[in-house]
Amino acid sequence: MDSRLDLFESIFKRAQRISLEYSPPVLASVLVLVPEQPDAMTTPIVEQTLEILNRPKATTVTSQSLSNDIDELSISNLVLDHAPDLIVLQRHLLQGDHSWNRGFGGMVQSLIQHHATPILALPNQLTNARESFVVRTVAAVVDQPLDNHSLVNWASTFCASGATLCLHHIEAEDQFERIMKSIERIPELNTETARTTLKRELMHEAQSFLDHCQLTLEQYRPDMTVQYSVEMTRVQHGYLNWITQIEPDLIVLDTLDATKALNRGIADALSLQFTELPFLLL
Repeated sequence: MDSRLDLFESIFKRAQRISLEYSPPVLASVLVLVPEQPDAMTTPIVEQTLEILNRPKATTVTSQSLSNDIDELSISNLVLDHAPDLIVLQRHLLQGDHSWNRGFGGMVQSLIQHHATPILALPNQLTNARESFVVRTVAAVVDQPLDNHSLVNWASTFCASGATLCLHHIEAEDQFERIMKSIERIPELNTETARTTLKRELMHEAQSFLDHCQLTLEQYRPDMTVQYSVEMTRVQHGYLNWITQIEPDLIVLDTLDATKALNRGIADALSLQFTELPFLLL
């Protein structure tokens, strides 16, 4: 094997195995934002919030009504005053359910950009108040960075006893092919060997982390089931297909990418496809 490829491969072998640090979040305070409407209209929002929070028991759940003319600065100050561990609101709060609304709505996007507090975004149309909402399957999008301990811990916290946590990671096929095109221009490297080695190590890294997540959660949370999968494909298309197949009751994803920039691509794609599901946005 070429010495340059030996060096290339050794980079992966020197990487230590990524382990999950189990540290479930504590929900001491939850802030539920609701429109300024009669209690009969806002009660279902609070009720579904409490049902989803059945597993991560919250010490205090505060419902805050918002007037139609409230501005972003006032909402931001409201969040700062309450300092909650979790914010809950419906999509497109105070905007109405119009066709021109995209993604999770302007208020959710504003909260994501200005606050680090996780957000539970509920659908515009909630389930019948007489029907109990039970989270049986949680889908966690384990994107980048791969060693996202916070995402896995939050996702597991929302799994009640008997629930299933599904973890999924996708290695971007387009990025892989772009790297391979660069490698192909290096005559000293065996292209096929490089392709096989690189793909194997990329997949192995993700599988090792998710495998450790499964083992760790089985130790601390034996009352739930953990499943994981890894694939190399187009990112948005792959996550859409995966979620469609497992039919979850809650989707958990990180709204920031590896560079801490707003991860609009995956979040927007999933929000537009799965409008009837709640999302936990980290």
